[in-house]
Amino acid sequence: MDTAFYELCYGREGINHKLFMLINHADLPFLDTLMPVITLLGGARFFYLYFALIAAVYVVDRKLMPGRYLVVYAAATMLALLVENLLKEFFHVPRPAMAIGVEQIRILGEIKKYNSLPSGHAFFSFMTAFVLSYGRSARWKLGLFFLAALVAYSRIYVGAHYPLDVAGGAAVGIACGFFVWKLYGVVAGSVKRKISGD
Repeated sequence: MDTAFYELCYGREGINHKLFMLINHADLPFLDTLMPVITLLGGARFFYLYFALIAAVYVVDRKLMPGRYLVVYAAATMLALLVENLLKEFFHVPRPAMAIGVEQIRILGEIKKYNSLPSGHAFFSFMTAFVLSYGRSARWKLGLFFLAALVAYSRIYVGAHYPLDVAGGAAVGIACGFFVWKLYGVVAGSVKRKISGD
């Protein structure tokens, strides 16, 4: 990342740094216990568990969870992981522990120093929220995006990411979900036309 651009986005006088310090130094005992759990559950390492749960709902009630959600979720996750890794290597932004120093921030969990932008947890959780709430009621959207927002907040609270990292991860995660849903619509429509002989 260009030095001037980095300083603009991540400099210590900027809102990104100040907001990180405000959230990270909240130091609330209840959140000190809760946030590491939420941040753990928001990782892509739990994809197989979440996919299995979605598949179980599909088996029990296909009206509640049509098969297309399984297909799109799997495809969107693969795309998200690819894009996330490419962006991390492209921007190569140091994490707060490296940029600010472990002595000046609170770190709850593993200390990581590199590839801060975008946040993979925010990327995955917002992609998941978008994919599973697509075409559904406002209640679905509110619930899933609230959970995704908790994951994003937890990444700042535990000292793993800056606010800009989680905002970027959320935006690109949603974009990946949107792209795969649209691609699914094009492919499914083409298959239906071929079957019907049009």
